[in-house]
Amino acid sequence: MERNVKRDERRKGGEEGVSDDEPDELTPYIVVIPSGEGSTSTKNQSRSGAVQPTEDSKLLFDDTVAEKNAFRAHDNTIPTAIYSLAKNGISPPLTLFLPESLERIRSSNVKTVKHGTGESTKVTVIDLSDFPDEDSLDLGTWCTCYNTSLTFIQTASGLRIFQGFAQHYNQMLADPGLGVWFRAYCYFDKRIRAQFFTKPYIVDIQDDEYRSALQSAKNTFLMSNQPTSSATPSSNRGNSGSGSHKDKVERTRPYDHESSSRRKEILCFRCGRTGHGAGSCKEVNPSRHGREFVISANRDGLFRISDSRAVCMGFNCGKCDASGRNHAVHICSLCGDAHHGAVSCTRN
Repeated sequence: MERNVKRDERRKGGEEGVSDDEPDELTPYIVVIPSGEGSTSTKNQSRSGAVQPTEDSKLLFDDTVAEKNAFRAHDNTIPTAIYSLAKNGISPPLTLFLPESLERIRSSNVKTVKHGTGESTKVTVIDLSDFPDEDSLDLGTWCTCYNTSLTFIQTASGLRIFQGFAQHYNQMLADPGLGVWFRAYCYFDKRIRAQFFTKPYIVDIQDDEYRSALQSAKNTFLMSNQPTSSATPSSNRGNSGSGSHKDKVERTRPYDHESSSRRKEILCFRCGRTGHGAGSCKEVNPSRHGREFVISANRDGLFRISDSRAVCMGFNCGKCDASGRNHAVHICSLCGDAHHGAVSCTRN
């Protein structure tokens, strides 16, 4: 009806060619609400179905608040919820720095839990069980998350603290064997961060405690991933067709006295037998009669009995060629020879 009235007015004004079939014009819809006219009577409210804010109510979106923010195509800010974790002595897991995790936290799409005891239970933090486990990260994703976590450390810490973490991260990346040692580094790094957020300190990659803890992490990793007895040079036993060849193979497999069905069991670096690791070895004598134990073993690794020096498990697995003043000694854990590791040993 409104457009027909406008057409009649145009015709009366002398405009020619005004057609009833011409396309409609789209005009902006602008509503101007003068200051102080935001309230209406109860009668008007019931007719319109809309409830207007009262004079003393606050705006839902205030200009002064909005002016401090801006649209971000790529939001790289660290949510305050992560700072809250750190402030309360909780080490933020690296999975919080996944892009999808950050987006969830920024949009408050997370669960929360009360933290602490007594008065401190009034503190509410995000529920970490609502996020993936840090151990689920692969190397590439772990590096991406770590870079973002360094941004967090940089904004929340002093310069020397940030530099310490940056050097720690760079040293891990500089290890050519990072792919092999990745899980050991993950375990070691979690210890570094957990202790920092409990009692802040400056990470020093040259410190003996740091080096010892890293070696211990590698030893623990190797102890849980020891090579199988089939990885030894004599793994082809049983394929011989003559007695002389069989005797030769037996001499190169002094630690495998099990049946063929047990060839894939792990090799103990302490006693030379199969079926258990060095850390759980309870044998009172080595596998070869007349020999003595060269090393002792515990959850921290292997240690030479004669001087208590750490023995490199990587060398005994045939995986390590590193050297250095603080590096574990390279000797065979079964016979003490410095020219081969336990997996290549032919004597005990």
